[in-house]
Amino acid sequence: MQKNTQEKPIYFYVANLGSEVQRMFVWKEKGDKEATQNAYKRAISIIERIKSFGNKSANTEMDILQRSLVELISGGKESILDRNQISLYFNPFALRVMNNL
Repeated sequence: MQKNTQEKPIYFYVANLGSEVQRMFVWKEKGDKEATQNAYKRAISIIERIKSFGNKSANTEMDILQRSLVELISGGKESILDRNQISLYFNPFALRVMNNL
C-alpha cells in the first residue's frame, strides 16, 4: 500500500490553527480548563507542523503566537490576544482553504 505523501499547503494548517485558537477562547470563556488545555495542545502541534515548512516569516509569526497562547492558557497577566483580532488574522487563510475545496 502506497502512503499519501502529498503535502497540504501551509495555509491549510494556519486555517486549522485558527480554529483551535478560537476553541481555546470558547473553552476558556466557559471555564473548562481541560478542554482549553486540549485545544492548546492541538494548537501547539499545528504550530510545530507550520514551522516544519521552514518559512522564516511564518516561523517568526508562529513564535509570537505561541508565546501569546502560553499567556492565554496560563491566565496570568492580560493576554495580548483579542478574540476578534485573532479572527481577522485567520479568516483569509480559512477563506483560501474554502476556495480550494
